[in-house]
Formats: sequence, structure tokens, C-alpha cells
Amino acid sequence: MELEDLMDYDLRLQRVKDRFADIFDWLALLNNNVYVFLGLILFVAAFNMVSVLFILIMERTPMIGLLKALGASFQLIRRIFFWNGLRIIGKGMLIGNSVGLGLGMLQDRYRFIRLDPEAYYMEAVPIAWNWPLLIGLNVFVFVLTALVLLIPARLIAGVQPIKAIRFD
Repeated sequence: MELEDLMDYDLRLQRVKDRFADIFDWLALLNNNVYVFLGLILFVAAFNMVSVLFILIMERTPMIGLLKALGASFQLIRRIFFWNGLRIIGKGMLIGNSVGLGLGMLQDRYRFIRLDPEAYYMEAVPIAWNWPLLIGLNVFVFVLTALVLLIPARLIAGVQPIKAIRFD
């Protein structure tokens, strides 16, 4: 190793990961928790979007029957519900990101969530501003929930106009 050759004989080279193995193990455990939480949040978001679209379809069944009776294609009706779902997703993500990033900025500036330095090796919850990751995660969640919206939108094709108009 070149660095050891440059050092004096009475000095010793040690990797920081070897010296503070407990801290790095703790950080690796936190990374695993992040992936589990993100997966659960993504599942809940997708499930909620499907539920919302199912409710919208059930509420609008007479409208679907009327549109079909007037000659609207299945694709047009599906697009109406798909774009309505995307609008709901976009609004929810905008509000959620505003609240989340706002609280993150407050924590980063004022450090109002304190930690026990003895147990956590730091005094406050740190915030890492990785903008490419945040933007990529938002795009991924938006695209995945948009794809999940296609599932209930396909059910519209099975709605028969006469039964839908009389639906209660």
C-alpha cells in the first residue's frame, strides 16, 4: 500500500470502517429499514390509488353507461378515469412533497428533533439532501402508481350501458 510506505515507522494505518465497525453496522441496518419502509409506502400508495379509482368508477357507473350509450369508446372512458387518477396522484404527491420537504428543511435548519448522543453518536436527526434521488424516487412512485391505475380502468370495458344507467 502506498500510504503505508509514506508513513513513519511508528505510525499505524487503520481503516475507519474497522475502527468504528459498530457505527457502520448501525448505518447499514438503517439502510435496510429505509428500503422496507419505502416498499411498504409504495404498496400502500398503489393500493389506495386502486381503491380510489374503484370508488370513482362505482360512483360514476351511470355516467359510464350514459357515455357508452351516446357512443363513447371504451378507450375514451378509460382515459377519462386514468387522467383523473393521475391528477389525484399529482396533487397528493405535490402536497406530500411540500409537507415532507418543508419539515426536512425545518429540521435541517433548527434541529428540533434531538437525539441522545450517547446512543446515536449525534445530537440531532441529520437530513441528507440528495436531489437526484428524491426526484428519481418521485418519478418512480408516480410511474408505478400510474401503471397500477390501468388495472381498475380496464374494468370499465365490462360495464353494460343499460345496466349502468339503472345502477344504484
